[in-house]
Amino acid sequence: MRLITLFTVALSLLLAVAGEPSAEDPKNLRITLRTMPPGNANPHTSGGWPPLLIWPALFDALTGIDENGDLKPVLADSWHNEDDTTWVFTLKEGIQFSNGEPFDAEAAAETINFLLTDEGRVFSVHREVRNVAKATARDTRTLEVKTTQPDSLIPGRLAGIRMLPPKYFAGVGASAFALQPHGTGSFMVDRWETGRASLVKNPYAWRPGQIDRIDYTAAPESTSRVQALVSGAVDIAYDLGSTDILQIEASGARIDYRTRAAVQMWQFVTEVESPLQDKRVRQALNYAVNIEVIVDALMQGITVAVGQVAARGTFGYDPNIKPYPYDPDKARALLAEAGHPNGFTIPFQVVSASSEEESVYVQVAQDLRQIGVDVELIRVPFTKQVQSVYGAPWDGKAFNMNYGSLPSLDPLASMGFHSCLWPWPWICREDIAQRTLEADQEFNPNIRRDMVRGILKDLHDDPPGIYLYENIHVDGIASRVKTYDAPFGFIRYHTLSLED
Repeated sequence: MRLITLFTVALSLLLAVAGEPSAEDPKNLRITLRTMPPGNANPHTSGGWPPLLIWPALFDALTGIDENGDLKPVLADSWHNEDDTTWVFTLKEGIQFSNGEPFDAEAAAETINFLLTDEGRVFSVHREVRNVAKATARDTRTLEVKTTQPDSLIPGRLAGIRMLPPKYFAGVGASAFALQPHGTGSFMVDRWETGRASLVKNPYAWRPGQIDRIDYTAAPESTSRVQALVSGAVDIAYDLGSTDILQIEASGARIDYRTRAAVQMWQFVTEVESPLQDKRVRQALNYAVNIEVIVDALMQGITVAVGQVAARGTFGYDPNIKPYPYDPDKARALLAEAGHPNGFTIPFQVVSASSEEESVYVQVAQDLRQIGVDVELIRVPFTKQVQSVYGAPWDGKAFNMNYGSLPSLDPLASMGFHSCLWPWPWICREDIAQRTLEADQEFNPNIRRDMVRGILKDLHDDPPGIYLYENIHVDGIASRVKTYDAPFGFIRYHTLSLED
């Protein structure tokens, strides 16, 4: 209890140093999250979480996802394809960046074209424009995007590209921009420092904010985030645990279940020699894990077990593909058939995380041990996981990672990582990679849906990892937060409001 109190005091002091508003400041919002974006406030550096908890406050894209999971206009008014390799976007007019620069087709073209340069290719969101040849402003409101090959997902991919003021960005450079950025969002940066940031209203916002100030503070330990919310030190606490729900609700705060439209798996590394190179072994490990117990007991029933790499609500999700049933006898039979009647020992690399995720790791390892597979859990920091993803050697023969669908809610987006399409593949099926490319070139949505579902079914029958559950995050929202709208986790900052 004393340790928890110290966490709360420490976070309260940090908030105070950052200029944290008191409860008497009705127009100021206080947020705590696990970590600030690793690349500071340059949205090119990350298209994932937790940066996506902040980017919508500062930046907009041409397109976005609505509450139904459908693609909607944001800075664009409309779009169409003139031919298989030419997309034309009509942009909204009269919009300015927070530094006063106009947003127009030239600004959009320069943002996209920068990501095609040698300097821009190093940023993670480059993958969203990897099929783009060039973007051109036909006039102030008309943007042409030429692709190197047919790509039916271009409007959805551009939902991941936040528009930046080209003159300012070119003048200060990416590093300086990351500390004092400008965008078209409802807010702009007042101060950005290690572990914390403060935003104020953007005077040029086309969707003005209803609150005056937002203060973010990073708190890596979930316990400190919970206590900050419960004590009233913050108004929103992200990434809490399912076991915290009762305490949060008892304090008067409410729970928001943030979906990521992604599924959690233990991904197999099959590009190095191990028993996992055998399809029967991969199937056996799925039959051996009791996912329902994990979901019901460890996750408190807040999510669902999965048997496909698509989450509910994503394009092509197939409700007919069911999770693997718990069948340890079948698992043992498959191992014996694959030449491992006595099992084997294998290292699995996992990111050190919350106690809840740690419980899942241990439970999976215990289930596998029941069929003779002895798992050595190698815990690594997140930075090591990232290094492995980008070509450094793996410490294990499997690792925990999700299959995501951002920015377009398309499950094949994950194949850019989990296939031969990735420059440093950990698993490679040439047929899946080729079929993914073919599906992305199909413009008829009904035909493409069938193609996607065919890939999902094959990845169920020949699993690339151990299927676990849909990713879902528990967020705590204080009672003074009147309006909080975040479909698929994308916070609509312009609608955020507080009680008077």
